[in-house]
Amino acid sequence: MFKAVTDIFRSDEFIQSSAVFPDIDQARILKELNLKEEGEKRGRDNQPETASDSFDHIEAKIVSKIDSLRRRGLENFETNRQVYSERLNRAVSAKSLVETEANDAKAKFNEEITKWKSRMVTSREAVQEAFAWRKAFRLQNGLIRPAQETGSLLALIAIGFVMIIAESVFNMYLFAQKNTLGFLGGAFAAFLVSLVNVSVCTLFGIFSRYLNCRGFRNVLKKLFGLLAVSLWIAFSVVYNLGVAHFRDSVEQFGDWREAGVNAIESITSNPIYLHTMESYILLLLGMIISVLAFLKGCYFSDPYPGYARVNDDVISAREGYIDELEESIQELSDHRDSAVNGLRAANDEVHRNINDSIDALYGQRALHSNLAPFLEQCNIATNFLLAVYRDANKGARSEDAPPHFNREYSFEAFEVPDEDLERRANAEQQTKEVAGLVDTSISEIFQVFEKAVSSHYEIDELEGTRIEKRAKGEEDR
Repeated sequence: MFKAVTDIFRSDEFIQSSAVFPDIDQARILKELNLKEEGEKRGRDNQPETASDSFDHIEAKIVSKIDSLRRRGLENFETNRQVYSERLNRAVSAKSLVETEANDAKAKFNEEITKWKSRMVTSREAVQEAFAWRKAFRLQNGLIRPAQETGSLLALIAIGFVMIIAESVFNMYLFAQKNTLGFLGGAFAAFLVSLVNVSVCTLFGIFSRYLNCRGFRNVLKKLFGLLAVSLWIAFSVVYNLGVAHFRDSVEQFGDWREAGVNAIESITSNPIYLHTMESYILLLLGMIISVLAFLKGCYFSDPYPGYARVNDDVISAREGYIDELEESIQELSDHRDSAVNGLRAANDEVHRNINDSIDALYGQRALHSNLAPFLEQCNIATNFLLAVYRDANKGARSEDAPPHFNREYSFEAFEVPDEDLERRANAEQQTKEVAGLVDTSISEIFQVFEKAVSSHYEIDELEGTRIEKRAKGEEDR
């Protein structure tokens, strides 16, 4: 828009104020015409004659030289005056263009509003559908409590690793005895034992949550959870007893392979009998870690299977809606600011060009105010150069100088045409109307923006859970 308005007022004939009136370099002209030498030379010949009443060819050159500069300045002045005058005539066209551009800006902004509303449909539906699904899930499964937030998988692995390291540190000493590799071998054996114990019990804990499923349609899931709990109990007891018997056999026989065979025989014949207190400690520690790993698996997410995922979908949909809304409002703000800045720039351009034209044409700025000094300078420069020539001529003469040597020269007065005051008033009125039009358009754009932003749905409105806050007076009644 700004470029279109600028193009209306652009003129290739326009001359900057500083270059309208050419500089009159008297010294250069004096040297160029060689006035002193010519005056002395012609004076010695008593030229021009005493009776002569007109300029000789040297005086004519001086007048012609200054007149050439004077005419160029006046031509530049008239050119710029015409440019400014045409700009006044274009005020109506500028107003019409700004009006068209303002309507176009408002239309494009309304178009962006429509796009914005369409863009928000997907994220809005996502919130509604996710909330409806969670509501149905709660009804189907008889849940009224909030869902427990799903833990981070990385956190689960980290905690499991901590338990593995903790158990390995405690078991390292117990396995290091009778191990040919000493503490290094004991540490490796303890790590493997703990890794299996923690990993398997954690998985059983995760699967055991299906025991919480409700309703006849979830019977198979409930049986699967019961099976997971049963397998965990069996695994925890058998595995940790096996590890304790193995460690007990290592203590007795020293050889790890022979100890493995003996441990199997020992656990089948008398599972709860161990020869050393260290083996009982190993059994107890393993059982504690098994329980902790199982519980961590159970409560890694919500105890009711699927509930945390459904709840996470609701949270994710809400966050997505908020992000989409913020991003869309920011883009809408950028479009609004772009339209507003374009309108303001167009208004400033019209205002500046019209006011500059009025000022220039009516003598308030450089164009008109510099004209009179320039014309006066032309007369002064002409008489100065004539005086240099004439003084040199008179000093070399043997006869009297012509009478016209004593007269000053003055160019014909230049009259600036009167401007049409009605056209000036019309241009000023058009400028005011453009400013009013721009202000109104900007106000309308802001109103449309605010209306669009305020019309977006709050999340509780989308979910149908909005609670209207009552006024203080109503609460007291």
